[in-house]
Amino acid sequence: MLKEHVLSFFNKAANTIPLKPSKPGNQLGPKTLIIKFSIIFLFIASGCGYHLGHGVKNPTGSTLYIDVPMFQNKTTEPKLGFLVTQSIKDAMLKTPGIQIVNDAENADIVLRGNIIRYRTRTTAFDQRAATEEDVELSIVIQAEDPSKNEPLWRETIKASAAFYLGPDLTLNRSVQDRAIEEATASFATILVGQLLDRHEAQQHHDKKNNAKK
Repeated sequence: MLKEHVLSFFNKAANTIPLKPSKPGNQLGPKTLIIKFSIIFLFIASGCGYHLGHGVKNPTGSTLYIDVPMFQNKTTEPKLGFLVTQSIKDAMLKTPGIQIVNDAENADIVLRGNIIRYRTRTTAFDQRAATEEDVELSIVIQAEDPSKNEPLWRETIKASAAFYLGPDLTLNRSVQDRAIEEATASFATILVGQLLDRHEAQQHHDKKNNAKK
């Protein structure tokens, strides 16, 4: 629905905004713009990248109980704490083998987070103004073992989403909000995959230790 709305907007804008004659070799104009969203993920974990496929599930076969308190928003962009926290919960609800609990006492892991950076960055221009921007998020995650009251691991995840701009400022903000939602959803998917990978590795480690006893 959003894509169709934006395409309709640019078609209208192309018909109403006077255009200067194109320069030789320059074949791009408002009528040739194709609206698209592209999600770019960069996961930073001790200098290593993380790649996530589809169909994520808990590989250990056991149920992992997770408590996800509201993430702290350290930026000036409103509602980011709620959006990020809800995106994590939505991703976990779709993941077999993970169950969300609302208190640390009944949790295997408590996930806490701080949103430390939000910004928009211009990535493309035309003769009049910016035509494309990215929204970029940086979120620090800490997983804790509530039974021992100690941290298990700490990572920083970065996610970004691209969106196109036009002359309508209201529509631009709507498209930007959609890009924020895409970035938070992608961040959540990466986080869940990383969480399950670490949990599986810990399970194997514990089994080896028990076998030696």
